[in-house]
Amino acid sequence: MYVSRIKIIAESSNELAKRVRNSLDELGYFIVDSKEEVQVYFYPIEEIIYRVKKFSTKTPVIIGVTDDGSYVIPLFKEKCGGSFIAGIIADLLGSQLVLTSRTSQQGVYSIQEFAWVNGLEIINREKIDELEKKLLNSGKLKVYSNNIDIHTVEGYELTRKEEDADIIIKTDTEEEDKEIDDKRIIMKPLSLVIALSYSKDTPKEAIYYSIISTLKSINILRSTVNFIITSESKNGDKKIQDIAKSFNSTVIYVKEKQPCEPSLDFVNARVILKKTKRAYGVLTCLGVK
Repeated sequence: MYVSRIKIIAESSNELAKRVRNSLDELGYFIVDSKEEVQVYFYPIEEIIYRVKKFSTKTPVIIGVTDDGSYVIPLFKEKCGGSFIAGIIADLLGSQLVLTSRTSQQGVYSIQEFAWVNGLEIINREKIDELEKKLLNSGKLKVYSNNIDIHTVEGYELTRKEEDADIIIKTDTEEEDKEIDDKRIIMKPLSLVIALSYSKDTPKEAIYYSIISTLKSINILRSTVNFIITSESKNGDKKIQDIAKSFNSTVIYVKEKQPCEPSLDFVNARVILKKTKRAYGVLTCLGVK
């Protein structure tokens, strides 16, 4: 679901493009020349459409930035990460973000965007269009969450009654009633994995902030992290134990002094933000599984 491999397409002399490239790299995004999930164009919209030529489900997220950097516009797959990545670019440039989806025009999050910020996987994606029509008509969808903390955003409200819910969030989807599946969207939490390293004199608050800023770098607002991976030299360190309690995390200790991508691969997590420096020199990277 998450997209973080970004290709910047611009003239080599474009200073705005260089700025965005460097800033996204510092946030942990992968700046690539191939196999990209997002294409960011620094060209007029007409030229962008000509360059893309054919849009399909395989086309990556397309974002356009005007020549003077005044406007940032997700042109394709806005609801599949385009709005969030474009929003980050707009913040970096001090630009105006232009959103054109029906949900954004109504001031609500799309179902995919709701899942994104909460770290959720949509199980029955074929129901999205039907439920989104209800969202647009009523302005609200009801969410039932069984012992899972959910960050409510515009267009969504929690309900204590499962039978009233439009979206049901559970950890075990195998035992779901098929009749309920036919009427509602079922989501399950993804496992969030953060690998980090820090020096002995790093304040606990800096480690906590580094984890929060890592999640916010890709617009995840969830308050829990399933696994924290750190060096075995930190085993017994009260700081990391307290941090783990704050995020309801299990700590995994590894031999690497600065664990990151290889450790995430080892636990079968897909890396979505590469190793980057956060507060007080704390190094983090982020994966999901």
